[in-house]
Amino acid sequence: MGRKEIFVGIFVILVVLGIAFGIKKAKDAKVKPLDIPASEESQELENRFNLSISDDVEKINLQASSGFEGVGVATRKYSDGVFSHMIIADLPTFETGNYQAWLVKDEKSNILTGILKFAKGGYLLEFSSNIDYSDYKKVEIRLEDKIVLSGSF
Repeated sequence: MGRKEIFVGIFVILVVLGIAFGIKKAKDAKVKPLDIPASEESQELENRFNLSISDDVEKINLQASSGFEGVGVATRKYSDGVFSHMIIADLPTFETGNYQAWLVKDEKSNILTGILKFAKGGYLLEFSSNIDYSDYKKVEIRLEDKIVLSGSF
């Protein structure tokens, strides 16, 4: 047996040991849950509205579309046969027009959940239904059919 075969043999043994060690290490690794802190915008909005969003709801941040200003937070939950949805938003005040909240499933399926009401220096919407809208993943805030804020669960 020549040197070349010896080096190849040693290399193969090292590769096999490396793979075995890597598999053992991966099995022993403990994965910590991802802790995503609440955004400053979300916390600021909760403080402004003097409310605390519970941990048992899905929550997303709403971002302004190009050409618009504002931020918001949307929540949703389906429990005991009731779908609940809430939006709090910091948006400019307009003399005409209303901010409309929409849940969007796809291009053909969307539902108007209501008109945002001005309250405590921002805008608020609370919606509930006996229909489960959990498969409507996108939230849009519209003003005269233009998307002002949006986000997805």
